[in-house]
Amino acid sequence: MDRYFYIGILLSFFLIGCEKENPAPQPEEINRTVLVYLGRDNNLSSSVEEKTRYILEGWNGKNGNLIIYEDLAGKCPTLSEAYQENGVCKTRLIYEAEADENSASPAVFKRVLTEVKELFPTKSYGLVLFSHGWGWLPEGGYSSPRSRSIILDQTDEMEIWEFAEAIPDKMFEFIVFEACFMAGIEVAYELRNKTDYILASSAEIVSPGFKEVYTQAMDYLFLSSADLVSFAKSAMGVFINAYGGTLSIIRTSGLEPLAGFIKNNLKTEREVNLSGIQRFDRNSYSLFFDFEDYHSRIIHQKVAEELPGYIDRCILHKEASSTFMWGYGGFIINTHSGLTTYIEQEEYPYLNTQYKETAWYKAVYE
Repeated sequence: MDRYFYIGILLSFFLIGCEKENPAPQPEEINRTVLVYLGRDNNLSSSVEEKTRYILEGWNGKNGNLIIYEDLAGKCPTLSEAYQENGVCKTRLIYEAEADENSASPAVFKRVLTEVKELFPTKSYGLVLFSHGWGWLPEGGYSSPRSRSIILDQTDEMEIWEFAEAIPDKMFEFIVFEACFMAGIEVAYELRNKTDYILASSAEIVSPGFKEVYTQAMDYLFLSSADLVSFAKSAMGVFINAYGGTLSIIRTSGLEPLAGFIKNNLKTEREVNLSGIQRFDRNSYSLFFDFEDYHSRIIHQKVAEELPGYIDRCILHKEASSTFMWGYGGFIINTHSGLTTYIEQEEYPYLNTQYKETAWYKAVYE
């Protein structure tokens, strides 16, 4: 049954305010559908058309479906399909909601995923997510600056466990986070059953983010085996010429063995001097520390030499500049394992309590 038949069925269930364009011819063999989820009903709404244009310019119109969900400040959300006409990439509106909706709502996110799977059935799916990000932190968990977890819609936020819960198991081959602080072990472990690979940053992703990267590297995501390494290298080339940056590609199949190794080899006394551990946030407080730098100090030294091997099974690729945002409250990067971690601190009792609810904490410390 043709997927455009399903579009008609789905639209009878959702509020729509648009007229569908004629579908573009589709290739017989579609390898992958990539959903670009632009959660921009916040202070990131500026230049959205420019970002979308860069995404379209970087896509050759072959080897897969490119689907874009956009939620912009002051506008109704849309779901669109990219297509190529006379060598030019354009978008065809699938639907436009008649009223605003909360793109940070797990129900909305889950609904969009369901729509994409039903309308565009393919062997493989990828997700590119753009919004504010604050790793595993709970909604409103830190007030200066306000934590944003993942996806911010005006004042509403989606926490990482809600994000993971909305995704069907094994749905994605990869998730690319164009969002800050998403390379945390807590984020990766929450998503270990949802995707094979995660491309994320240990530090902030400074504006304009991946905008220029998309023109160079979007097609890497549509190869028969998505080339995330080349995508990351293109991004780092842009970052290093700007303010610096960090990127890693996390292989989720290695996360449970890593958790087991840490759990079985923890010291009873785990207090360490935090000032000596690599951090990745440029604030007076520190919430994102290098995973290996910290855990090498809290496991028994007789097995510490085994830790890099377990981490390597989780990290397909990692890159970091020598400094980040130097001159803007930034820092030197002496070590970068490709993963970050939160470390409990007395001054953050609420965060400490919420941290105990993460899947990573329960797997390792309980």
